Amino acid sequence: MIWVIAGTLDGRTLAVDIQERTGEEVLVTVVSQYGAELAAHEGITVHTGRLDQEAMQQLIKEHNVRLLIDASHPYAAIVTATAQDAAKAMGIPFVRFERKEVPLPDYDKLHIVVDETEAANLAGKLAKENNNHVYLTTGSKTMHIFAKSEALRDCEVWTRILPTAEVLQMM
Repeated sequence: MIWVIAGTLDGRTLAVDIQERTGEEVLVTVVSQYGAELAAHEGITVHTGRLDQEAMQQLIKEHNVRLLIDASHPYAAIVTATAQDAAKAMGIPFVRFERKEVPLPDYDKLHIVVDETEAANLAGKLAKENNNHVYLTTGSKTMHIFAKSEALRDCEVWTRILPTAEVLQMM
């Protein structure tokens, strides 16, 4: 079996493509129930939930995984490192799949920052120059930086998140 860690549309598409081209069973792991619904496809076994290294090694053993492909989100560094360690410990190949980088357009409304703190400060400055509203698409892992930002104190911030119990408890 081939295991695809899928945290994006690219990962789900890759898993389906592998299954359809090879006819081999594919294991897809996702974090949320919503991700599981999106990953459902004939010939694909879906596992939902976060995995530590021990759990990853158990999945490799249980499903007789011969190849692990990490197509998780580009910023999911902990998942990637853990998967590499699990594959190494189990003696199977590890492949990291990353989508092709798309160059950013030259656009006067595009602001490049070094980190989330700088982004929060800039978002607050820009919001105060306009309507005090911010639509935040950073995700739940860095949402706290924006929530605690002094620059966004008097702004109305709308956040795009997956409404899982874990994420809602953070709010």
